Amino acid sequence: MLATAGCTTRKQPSSENYYVKATQEYTQHFYKPAIDDYQKLIDEYPFSPYAEEAELDIGLSYYKDHNFAEAVGAFNDFLRMHPTSKHLDIATYYLAMSHYDQIGRPDQDQTHTELALEQFETIERRFPESDFAALAGEQIAICREVLARHEFLIGEFYYKRANLRAAESRLAELEALYPETPIAPEGLYELGLTLEKQGKKYSAAQAFTALKRHFPHTEYVAMADKELKKLKQPIDTEEDPLKLVLAESGYDQDQQNQQVAVHEDLASLAGSDASAYGADGLPNLMPAKTTAPAASTVGANPAAAENPGPATLRTVRLSSSDPPLSVVFDLTGPVMYDQHIDKGDSSATTTIFLKQVTPDAAMPTHINFDKSIFRDADIESANGGTRITITTAPVSRFAVIPLSRPSRLLVTFTPSAASATASSDLGAAEN
Repeated sequence: MLATAGCTTRKQPSSENYYVKATQEYTQHFYKPAIDDYQKLIDEYPFSPYAEEAELDIGLSYYKDHNFAEAVGAFNDFLRMHPTSKHLDIATYYLAMSHYDQIGRPDQDQTHTELALEQFETIERRFPESDFAALAGEQIAICREVLARHEFLIGEFYYKRANLRAAESRLAELEALYPETPIAPEGLYELGLTLEKQGKKYSAAQAFTALKRHFPHTEYVAMADKELKKLKQPIDTEEDPLKLVLAESGYDQDQQNQQVAVHEDLASLAGSDASAYGADGLPNLMPAKTTAPAASTVGANPAAAENPGPATLRTVRLSSSDPPLSVVFDLTGPVMYDQHIDKGDSSATTTIFLKQVTPDAAMPTHINFDKSIFRDADIESANGGTRITITTAPVSRFAVIPLSRPSRLLVTFTPSAASATASSDLGAAEN
């Protein structure tokens, strides 16, 4: 009876008792008992002033115990349930670290790398004054390098298996998304080789030129010079040549559109039909056609999706490169446009329709170029916009590249083999 009476009078642990006990266990690295006692505190005293701390400490206990999957769940729950907590920076940092510590080799799946990067970037953006911001910055650089090396390895994988379109896309993605990483110079050199092997000599020359411009102190400059001498292609210097290369491969540097998922590893790729990858989704420049134009494609500069037109077309001019291989449309603002090209035996005709655009009153309706591959251009007002028709020597493909500050459209052409030789001879003669 006395024993029974003693049990009935035993005092129920308070929330503070649970918290002190759990914290002692945590400090002594007894993480599983600590988690149990933190959870008891939450279950029995959900409105205790210690409850929020206990929820955070459960996540930290899982993290310290290397139970990263549970840690991710705990930290996500904490961030969802306490959006105004003073501990948001701590929870976000250790959520990032719970993913970061699961990052594998660059040849493996990079889901955790991307999730870690997302949280580290959140810390820099939302908590720049936090003690964790500097740590997050260091981890961001590491995550980005791992992702860049992953892209490089996947591109190399496709290159070795002669799936050059897929290799081009992955290497272009590397340059578009991770240009500051240590692997970027080698990636750009490999991109040039991939373009060259596909017969895209003009684009390859732009890639090697971009390498010399962006990475002038690397070992790949001499290798790029060697390739340029072999290619003997003209270089368009109106804009950064890397923009031209990325436009051909489907990436806009300003928008940094991500065209391909990166969640795969080399082992899974090796066991699949690699030749099928990207067969219907790896964009190139619009090919020249000998038949009627296909359905037009729509484009815009970075701001155009929100505020396209109305605008005024100020000038249509050749680029400043020697010899010129691009036409520049100077505009008063961002615009939407349709585009297509037709190819004949001795010439090509490219039509760009600028929506909600009117030509400047001083604009001529016909311009004679008679320089490089260009012959003339017709400018006419049409229902809903302005149509520009450019006649050139035969070209293999073209790209429209929206530029801002100021607003322009750069229409760049890849000459056919005969046109490229003529352009090179013309440039040499003028020099």
